Amino acid sequence: MGFAELLVRALDYKRKTNDTYAAHAAPLTSEDAVTEQERETAGAVRSAHVAHFFPTDWAQTAQRALGALERIDAATAAPQLIITVPDATAALALTRELSMLPPAAGLRILPVTGATRATRLLAETPAPVIVGTPGTLGQLIAGSHLKLANVHTIILGAADEYETEIDALATLMAELPKTASRVLTAASATPLVENVLERYFHRARRITADAPLPLTFPLATPPTIHLYPTAPGAPLAPLTELLDEFDSPSTAIVVNDTRSESQARSALAALGYEAGSPLVTVTRGDVAPYTSLVLFVGTPSMGALATALSAHPARMVAMVSARQRAALEKMAAGVIFVPFERSRAARAARARDGAMRATLRGVLAAGFPAREVLALEPLLTEHDGLAIAAAALRLYEQARNDIAAAKQAGRDELREEQKAAKAAAAPAAEDRPRSGDRGSRPFSGPRDRDRGSDRNRTGDRGERAPRGDKPSFGGPPRGDKPSFGGPPRGDKPSYGGPPRGDKPSYGGPPRGDKPFERGPRPDRDTDRGPRSGPPRRKP
Repeated sequence: MGFAELLVRALDYKRKTNDTYAAHAAPLTSEDAVTEQERETAGAVRSAHVAHFFPTDWAQTAQRALGALERIDAATAAPQLIITVPDATAALALTRELSMLPPAAGLRILPVTGATRATRLLAETPAPVIVGTPGTLGQLIAGSHLKLANVHTIILGAADEYETEIDALATLMAELPKTASRVLTAASATPLVENVLERYFHRARRITADAPLPLTFPLATPPTIHLYPTAPGAPLAPLTELLDEFDSPSTAIVVNDTRSESQARSALAALGYEAGSPLVTVTRGDVAPYTSLVLFVGTPSMGALATALSAHPARMVAMVSARQRAALEKMAAGVIFVPFERSRAARAARARDGAMRATLRGVLAAGFPAREVLALEPLLTEHDGLAIAAAALRLYEQARNDIAAAKQAGRDELREEQKAAKAAAAPAAEDRPRSGDRGSRPFSGPRDRDRGSDRNRTGDRGERAPRGDKPSFGGPPRGDKPSFGGPPRGDKPSYGGPPRGDKPSYGGPPRGDKPFERGPRPDRDTDRGPRSGPPRRKP
């Protein structure tokens, strides 16, 4: 072999080595790689472990599981992908998001919400994808109901919420094959996350979402966003209520991805909105200026939020879960967030339901309803106990409505009777003479007779005698009044003094002969006698 041939083989080997290295070191070409900044730890270029940092969103977490779903072998009847979450509610929400991905078509995804039920399901048919909390999965491993020999990927979803799952996570990671790839998602690199990365993710690549830019608003005019709490995996559940509550002339629904956009359009079509209707539009972030209502489905992107705020809408409502709410408040620090207040009718309905439950608690606390239980016990063989209770509650509400309707009907009937009696008494009042017309007013007779003898209950006092010829009441006529022992009024008696015209003299000259002169002032204390009260204080 000549020197030239050896040189050609060496160059070809170096080219192949560089291509292989470039394949491992090349950045991701997906959409996430374009919108995120990747920070690689030293020496982690060829590491299969990845840590993603973004606001907790199960739809985005499911996107990180696309590669693992594509690697699942449908012919292998054993768990191949394990995903851990903080609680059972998150397991159901993530399972719902995973089942909507194209690679999950035909795959059985088992959400483990309880160890007992999961044991029975796994004994019947093994599932290639299992989602659950580290504690529940640890119970299955301890009971030999879950084998991890064929697992090629494990994903720790929302690892920053594993405060109570550290010990169970250690048991799970100890049973994991050494060759399995490990993926972690978290909202931020907390000390708990750093500890997990140090123990189980050696030299892991870190992919951090773009940091949100600070939002600036005019002085003293920060916008307000109303928060409507939703269940995980059902962000469009309150859409009908919100559209009926506001009845806005223009509404914009801001979504994050294609799937949410399709679901929003389907929901609008079910509500009677035609495609392209100007009343409601579905958008990824473009909002027309001064839109009446903007509805955010889940946590919006930073660009979509900034665009919506710049449009100056009249009202904004975010339909988010509890985890998404924390991420939204962190992303938009200058926005005022207030809970959404439902309509008055909805509050009244919830108050009635609360009063009904309180009444049922009082009945149950009073004692065991033995007779009622015996009456309903045969139905347990045909129906669920909760369904029977619901049917009994429906009968109770129907009876309560019937009683309320009967009371209202009685009140209406009484009101009609009162109106009829008042209408019947009106003609009699018109025929009765007025108080000023005393000449035509009948008179019932002397006062000393029995008042109830001639007067009936309707107010008829009988015929009254003429005014000129009045009856006698037991005394003399009014013209000849009796004497009470004194002289007639014309001749008044004398009381011992002279007549008024001739006033007596008091020992002095007439007023006209002598002017008035004030004499010495008498002593008041001497003239008036002793005072009845305490003596006056002298100055």
